[in-house]
Amino acid sequence: MTLDVAAGTQLRFAEYFTELRSEPQASPSLLEMWFPARELSQLIAKDRRVRDPAYAAHRWWARRPPALLRALLIASVLPSNVGAQEFWDKYSSEDHHLAGKTVYDPFMGGGSTLVEAQRLGASVMGSDVDPMSVRIVKSELAPVDGKRLREYGKLLLDHLNSRLSWLYPSGPEAEPLHYFSIAEVQCPSCNSTGPLYRNLILVRDPKKMGAVVRDHAVTVFCPLCSKLHDLESIDRKEIQCCGKRFKISQGTFRSGAYNCPSCGVASTHRELKTGAASRRVLAVEETQTNGRRRLRAPSSADEAEQVKSTRQWSVQRHHLPHPDGEIRATRSDERPRSYGIDRYEDLFTPRQLLVLGHALSWIRENVQVESFRRALELAVSNALATNNRLCGYATDYGRLSALFSVRGYSLPALTVELNPLHATAGRGTIAACIERVAKSDTRKVRRHIWDTQICQPVPNLFSFSENPQPLWVGLKNATSASDIEALEKIDVAIFDPPYFDFIAYDELSEFHRAWFGELDLAGDPLLPKREDPVQSFGKQLGSCLSEMVKRARGSNPFAFTYHSSNPDAWKAVGVALDYAGLAVTKLWPIRSDEHMGHHSNPGNCEWDVVVVCRPKDATIAEALTDEVSIWVSEMKPLEVNDADTQNFSFAIAMARPRFAKVF
Repeated sequence: MTLDVAAGTQLRFAEYFTELRSEPQASPSLLEMWFPARELSQLIAKDRRVRDPAYAAHRWWARRPPALLRALLIASVLPSNVGAQEFWDKYSSEDHHLAGKTVYDPFMGGGSTLVEAQRLGASVMGSDVDPMSVRIVKSELAPVDGKRLREYGKLLLDHLNSRLSWLYPSGPEAEPLHYFSIAEVQCPSCNSTGPLYRNLILVRDPKKMGAVVRDHAVTVFCPLCSKLHDLESIDRKEIQCCGKRFKISQGTFRSGAYNCPSCGVASTHRELKTGAASRRVLAVEETQTNGRRRLRAPSSADEAEQVKSTRQWSVQRHHLPHPDGEIRATRSDERPRSYGIDRYEDLFTPRQLLVLGHALSWIRENVQVESFRRALELAVSNALATNNRLCGYATDYGRLSALFSVRGYSLPALTVELNPLHATAGRGTIAACIERVAKSDTRKVRRHIWDTQICQPVPNLFSFSENPQPLWVGLKNATSASDIEALEKIDVAIFDPPYFDFIAYDELSEFHRAWFGELDLAGDPLLPKREDPVQSFGKQLGSCLSEMVKRARGSNPFAFTYHSSNPDAWKAVGVALDYAGLAVTKLWPIRSDEHMGHHSNPGNCEWDVVVVCRPKDATIAEALTDEVSIWVSEMKPLEVNDADTQNFSFAIAMARPRFAKVF
């Protein structure tokens, strides 16, 4: 009886393995066995200061490092027996290692995955619910001829200067570049009106590398009469004006609130409606023929121009393109409505509206070739971030601080308006934005590669050849990609889904979309619902992953980057993988989001976790041996903060019951 059972068991095993051999077998990719996470983290840090022209044409808020995406794409298609040297050789070469492959990104955003895949010779497809994403990515994947675009740009600027140069009155030896102003707010407690400012400093020359060289160490203003004071020492603490002494470092805006000089009551921007308050122009920064900048008091001509521009906008408004629509009242970020700004048009001054409106009008009337028309529109759209009422100033460096330099609608105490028609200086002029789009056709890109001999990143000049045109890039909710007939089977899917506790990028892009009448998205953005955040987010992400499973061919795994120090965020990822029938086959930590300046905070995650996965039916369950302490040790000398220790812990906990290896 025992022998019969054994024989039967052997027969069933024989039948099972015969059936198994008849099916196409998957094999592990290099990404599931080895990935140079520590080395790549160092390389990414080196690339942070390198500007890749493909990505400079227009701002996007959530780009993963191109180096990471290039590495993921290569490692996902290589077999597991490839060595480190061969991987880095392929990474640094310009060959089309993904030729014949189709890469798909359902959350394409700024398009980094698709650009890197195209440079590797792949056919690419991408979708997003955001029309601004589609505009940007189409331009990145099929840039227009830069020389010809510059010719169109010159005609546009000649037109704007001939019609609107009166908006920015120039002297005989100087041209205005920046206009400095502060808000005059009304205290809700005593109804007195006063200036809102953090300190009295307009510009300062601390002799920093890359900063504007000035004739004076500091220029400050009197809060009562607005007189400018040029100081010869950066260490000065006070000025005397209007019969009083004022401390240079003190202002009426302290600890996030306006402190009324009359009654002492503190009020927030919401209470003051600061964004809608009248503004006092303090100074005009000019570029001189000798190359130096100087500050001067506003003239009567400047004041007359302000009145005239307001009148002209009211006359021309109905004939020119302008941002249409109200800012949504129901938002993740209550700004800028909490500042008293309810319409997108109110985010711009009359002369900004005139310049931008005339620019778009001329483009649409005079540029017949659609690709060049859209390229010029993209340049004007990019100029919006530096030509609005919410731009600040980097006092020590002499540069305008664009809207969204901090990821949201921040309201600077000292606002700066740029002369967008300035030809030779300024951050975000129309000329500069056109040049950025023109340069995006550059095929030579300087980035870093890993030198395996000295074990350090070294600079390298890539010369990317002309690559295949994209198969399909368009508006689509990732949960319904399978009904797009143009989409064929996909070989590789590398992507960066929205994070559970994410910044609402669609609310930021609305600022741009309002100018093009594209306020509506192609579907609901991926975000947790309040009543059941984990399940709602997880199932929606799972639906997106299911669509990729339907389209997949071959044996390459999927991979996506993710981070959160919120345990619910990683629980939602687990729900998504289960919904789509996917197993985790590898996790890799990668330092890809190192923060600086305003973004620096001990609570911010600076490391992503790369989640590699594939359908469960091609895997067999296995114990996950990864531990947070092992990851932290392996990444040394790179540091891991407390938020990322939690991030790693939650990622490993999510993956442990879902971990498997390829048959």
